[in-house]
Amino acid sequence: MAESGLAEVMSAVFGGVPKMLSGKKFPQNVRALQLVVEEVLRSIIEQTPITSKHDLMSILEELASRSKTTKLWVDILIKPVFIMMMFIRAEREGDWPLHLEAFTLMMPYFYAAGHVHYARYGLFYLRSMEALPTKVLDLFMKGERVLRHIPGIWSDMCT
Repeated sequence: MAESGLAEVMSAVFGGVPKMLSGKKFPQNVRALQLVVEEVLRSIIEQTPITSKHDLMSILEELASRSKTTKLWVDILIKPVFIMMMFIRAEREGDWPLHLEAFTLMMPYFYAAGHVHYARYGLFYLRSMEALPTKVLDLFMKGERVLRHIPGIWSDMCT
């Protein structure tokens, strides 16, 4: 998103934007990016009756087909923020199928961003989770996953 204006928009409200855009300060990033996406989508949401995620995504795809700038903002900002929100919801609610769906949707972004280790081991993780024995899968579906959690640390950093 370099040179897209995102840093200028975020710096009007949040301090430490260069650190945020380099991947630091994750909770602040989540809040800031949600606010930016909400503001970008405000006119669409106010003007169009949207009843589902599918409706919104159809509108965004149609708008992106008309403009390269819109396509950039949809593909590089709005969709990843939606995936991030989906992943956070899955983690907080212990929703195993949603976790796997969100993680699957993240994979192309790991490759595109050059995060080779996330991409390589993420694919291994997905294949391993798809091959879980039925007994273990049943436990995961009930939300019985164990992580040694330290406050402020996300699931990919737990032991």
